[in-house]
Amino acid sequence: MATKVLLVEDDPAIQRLYDNLFRLEGYGVALLPDGNNVVDTAKHEKPDIILMDVMMPGRNGLDALKDLKAERHTKYIPVIMLSAYEEDDLLFQAMQAGANRYLVKSRLEPPEVVAIIKEVIAQQQTGKEDQAQFI
Repeated sequence: MATKVLLVEDDPAIQRLYDNLFRLEGYGVALLPDGNNVVDTAKHEKPDIILMDVMMPGRNGLDALKDLKAERHTKYIPVIMLSAYEEDDLLFQAMQAGANRYLVKSRLEPPEVVAIIKEVIAQQQTGKEDQAQFI
């Protein structure tokens, strides 16, 4: 069964970019433009990992992350936050809410983000504990 990524991103260009990169890696991809339906979508799609923007219209990524971690069917899915904002407060909130990583878009090229996703999925599949990180 193919690894599946749930990508929650409001910018259509970034959404297309990561959708293409993940599909090139052989991953299945489900897309959402905001955090409004993230729990229902995660329960239905059963992703192996979620890559989610922080600032989005509707339900933002931090609130959606809290919803995911509060739901018994989705709380163990690793969540990587991808943000344009490099603010300590946002990082702290994301880590407190249960994010596995907080990635700043300007610090990483998209292939590096995909490599981090692969690393977190591998850790999840081997049962190796993951330390939350800011990158």
